[in-house]
Amino acid sequence: MARATNRAWQRMLSGRRLDILDPSPLDVELSDIAHGLARVARWNGQTQGDYPFSVAQHSVLVMEIHRPSMPTARPPPRFMPFSTMRRNM
Repeated sequence: MARATNRAWQRMLSGRRLDILDPSPLDVELSDIAHGLARVARWNGQTQGDYPFSVAQHSVLVMEIHRPSMPTARPPPRFMPFSTMRRNM
């Protein structure tokens, strides 16, 4: 598939450039995603406490609650094939 001629780049914390209009899985670092989710406040920051409850914290908490409650549940695929991801965009 040919790459788009118009490009909109986002510089990631890792230094990689992510082409927003034509993303490639090779341009995505999991640490960039994790860092971004740690900076996003869950429920728009409408929680009590000294620090906002982040999307990353919420994700880990849900995983920790889910594991013991459903020990036979299979984990979801860690990486979705890029062809499937593009089809679902």
